[in-house]
Amino acid sequence: MPVRAAIFVWYKRRSQRVKRSFTRFIGVDLGGGRGKTTALAELRAHASGVGVEVLEVATRASHRTPWTDETLVQRLATPDPQTVIAVDAALTRSACNRCELPVCPGMEACDVPAVVWLRTEGRALVQRVASETAGAGSHRPILTASALTSQARLAPYTHRATDVIMTYERGLLPLSSLGGSNSLIAARANQLRRRLATADYHLHQNLLEVSAVATITALCGPRAARGYRRDADPWRTRALILERFTDLAFAPSSRMAREDALQNDHCFDALVAAYTAYLWARDGWPTPDGCFVEDGWITAPP
Repeated sequence: MPVRAAIFVWYKRRSQRVKRSFTRFIGVDLGGGRGKTTALAELRAHASGVGVEVLEVATRASHRTPWTDETLVQRLATPDPQTVIAVDAALTRSACNRCELPVCPGMEACDVPAVVWLRTEGRALVQRVASETAGAGSHRPILTASALTSQARLAPYTHRATDVIMTYERGLLPLSSLGGSNSLIAARANQLRRRLATADYHLHQNLLEVSAVATITALCGPRAARGYRRDADPWRTRALILERFTDLAFAPSSRMAREDALQNDHCFDALVAAYTAYLWARDGWPTPDGCFVEDGWITAPP
C-alpha cells in the first residue's frame, strides 16, 4: 500500500474521536533556550459557540518582562478545567534518555515499547518510503532517496516514534526535525511540562505537544510551511495562512496582536500552536495509544 494511502488507514485505527469542552487555548513557542524570544498566544471560544477569538499574542509579560521560565510558569500554572496548553516543542525525551537501567542491552534486545517500534515498524516505514521515492521516476519525490537512506538507521537515543511518523509517513515535518527532542529547547519544554503538572496539566489531556510547521503543512500545504518564515515577504505568506483559518478572528481587545503575529516568527508559531489546540478540541482528534503515550505525540491535523 502506498505510504500516502496508508495514512488514512493508520489514522482510522486510532482510538475514537472525543469532543472536548475546552474554551481557552494557550499556545507557547519557546523561541530560544532562555526566554528572550519566547512567545505566548491566547485564544478563547467565541460567545456564539462558533470559532475562536485571539485575545493576546505577545513576547513579553506584564511590565515588558520576557517569558523566562519563572514568568511563564506564573502565567500558566493556574488550574483551570477549561484551558488546554499547546507547546511548540518536544515535551518528551527519546527512549534512551528516559531509561533508568544501569546496563544497556542494546537496541536489538531492548524491550521498551518505543524502541521495539523503532526497530520494527519504524525501520520498515523508512525503508518503504525510500523504496517508493527511488521508484518514483519522473514524479517529484517528497524526499530524496539518498536523504532517506542516510536517515534509515534509527537510534533510540536520538529519535522518537512520533517524529518518524510525522516525517516519513505523514510528510508534515522536514528531515531536519528528527532528533529535535534532544535540543536545548526540548530540555526547557520538558522542565515546563513537569512544572505544569503541579497545576494539573498533563500530557495528552490538557497539555499538548504541537508543531506549527506540521499544522500549516496539513492545512495549507508544504509550500506555505516552507515560506512563512523564509519568503522574501513572509508577512504576506502568514496573512494568507491566517485567511485559511476561517473560524479564527481577532478580538477588539487584542489590539496589535495580528500585526505582532504577522511580523514575528515566534508570535506566529505561538498563535498556530493555540489554534491547533482549538482544532484538537473542536474536532475530537484521537489521543495517542501504545508506545506513543510515554514516548510522546505531536498533535497535528489528520
